[in-house]
Amino acid sequence: MVVTVILFFCLVMADQVLKFVVERVALNDTFVLIPNFLELRLTYNPGMAWGALGNNTLLLTIISAVATIILCYFATKNDWKRNKVGAIALTMALAGCVGNLFDRMITVFGWRDGVVDMIILKPFDWLCELLHLGTTIFNLADVFLVLGIIIFAIDFCFFADRKKKKYDNKNREGIRKSEN
Repeated sequence: MVVTVILFFCLVMADQVLKFVVERVALNDTFVLIPNFLELRLTYNPGMAWGALGNNTLLLTIISAVATIILCYFATKNDWKRNKVGAIALTMALAGCVGNLFDRMITVFGWRDGVVDMIILKPFDWLCELLHLGTTIFNLADVFLVLGIIIFAIDFCFFADRKKKKYDNKNREGIRKSEN
């Protein structure tokens, strides 16, 4: 549980510090970090991906709060000895959810115009333009949330049975040794 709390704190702080720095520097112009790959530009998104549900910040805040509660429950069940990858993935997803929940709450109270987004990955931007989705711009919380869910899903779908068998076999061996 201690590892979960430390990792969670570090991820949320990284997200919030980057948002703070980008807002203070006020990157109204695009700042190119890696040409044709990575750019930063400050934007405020009152909605979710691609501005969907932009006029429903309160609804998105409630959804984020419920998701945070659900992820908190599962994070308390993290078994780092048994499934490090799953525990890291859940912690990442929780940190991403909380990072955006914090921004949404600030938006609901009228202290900001939306969730702070700033990261533009040009290869994804090109793909989204091709699919007529517009510019893709996101923040670290989005990265943590999406990667956490993807990693958790892959771990659960492809490795959970193998880990369970391995864990069960170790338990059986431990029981046999204690009986002897």
